[in-house]
Amino acid sequence: MIEQESIEDIKVGEIEKFDLRVPRYTSYPTVPNWKSNYNVQNYLDDIEKSKHKEESLSLYLHIPFCIRRCLFCACNVLVTHREDRVERYLSVLKEEIRKTSELYLPRNEVIQLHLGGGTPTHLTPDQLKDLFTTIWTNFKVLKDAELSIEIHPSVTSDEHIDVLSEFNFNRISVGVQDFDPEVQEKLNRFQTFEETNSLIEYSREKGFESVNMDLIYGLPYQTDENFAKTLRLVNTIHPDRIALYSYAHFPTLFRHHKAIPLNVIAKGSEKLNRFLSARKFFINQDYEQIGFDHFSTKHDGLWQSYEKKTLRRNFMGYTTKAGTDLIALGYSGISELELAYAQNSKDMAEYERLIEKYGTATVKGHSMSSDDILHKKLIMDFLCQGEINPQVVESRYGLKAVNEINSKVKILDEFVNLGLLQVTEAGWESTSKGKIFSRIIASVFDQYYDPGKHLFSQSI
Repeated sequence: MIEQESIEDIKVGEIEKFDLRVPRYTSYPTVPNWKSNYNVQNYLDDIEKSKHKEESLSLYLHIPFCIRRCLFCACNVLVTHREDRVERYLSVLKEEIRKTSELYLPRNEVIQLHLGGGTPTHLTPDQLKDLFTTIWTNFKVLKDAELSIEIHPSVTSDEHIDVLSEFNFNRISVGVQDFDPEVQEKLNRFQTFEETNSLIEYSREKGFESVNMDLIYGLPYQTDENFAKTLRLVNTIHPDRIALYSYAHFPTLFRHHKAIPLNVIAKGSEKLNRFLSARKFFINQDYEQIGFDHFSTKHDGLWQSYEKKTLRRNFMGYTTKAGTDLIALGYSGISELELAYAQNSKDMAEYERLIEKYGTATVKGHSMSSDDILHKKLIMDFLCQGEINPQVVESRYGLKAVNEINSKVKILDEFVNLGLLQVTEAGWESTSKGKIFSRIIASVFDQYYDPGKHLFSQSI
């Protein structure tokens, strides 16, 4: 057993009060509140509005393929062993890359590139190399760009890492979730500590500067004892960043979740205690907590961005590149411009057809009103910095933003009484307990939030 962090100051009644369904705020407004009439032409118009910006772009490529379905998964994935299906997708994706580059000209510098999934290393090394060549040919990838990819060690070879190194990738994100063999077997995920450690060691030898590891607390079949062992194994690898996510169970949205019995899923104080134990463990190993679910060593860029107050939150989670428009390419990808969000189709046939016709496959999105932009800034600033400073807010966003804060003083004072916020000379900041429940505090500035209307994940 790992040493427990006391939750005596979080009473049972408070746990019930805090354990709410609340957005993770990877966007604002959140996806359920987007307008359904946003289409390809809206997105093309918003691209035109952003062309004058001098800031470099951030690119996200969605590779949706996996060799099997993990039962805990809540991502947009396609399980396949068919090479022709992968090749067809890559052909369309490369066409989207070429046409998107043309749409954004002359603005084509890239400061951040991330491949997510699915499993990007489901692609062969040669397929990755061909895909990267298309990107480098059509965009100007800057020398100091952050280049990252999500990998699954059981399908990733040294040859994959060699290709990534050849294109100067400098960060990998490794999905682990839990190393316990029984948990993995029951959730249809198979990944040993040995192959994970070996792959990360090779990545570091090849010059990768940052290794992120994803873990999930509250997984079905997970126990305090077996998760404690996972944490110790993780610490022997000592990744530079750790994302410690809460398991979200949505059997009404994901059919495969129905295969999981409810009695094997931790909740309430049991689940919170598991998070607190992990949190204390990592802090004792010289990690710093960033936001409500990330931890970082002090030498990593994530911590340095937090220190400089340039940390940003988007669909990739916490990221170091503030101020950049995020352009998502691929099936179901979600782009984030300064004035809009735009999502590609989740229907593969429709995605292909729209790319061929328009160069983009937007079927859903949201044009930001001035109020949306203001509330987004208040929410994201708090989630990234853990503080509400009216003077700073006024200097950045004007008097209207301060008036919005002033209208919430009674609610903020309630959070002070509950021990989630503390009053400072400058305003308010999160307490240690408040960091855990910062999504709830942020929701105060969400004009659309209705916990009874939309299905969000639990805050614990």
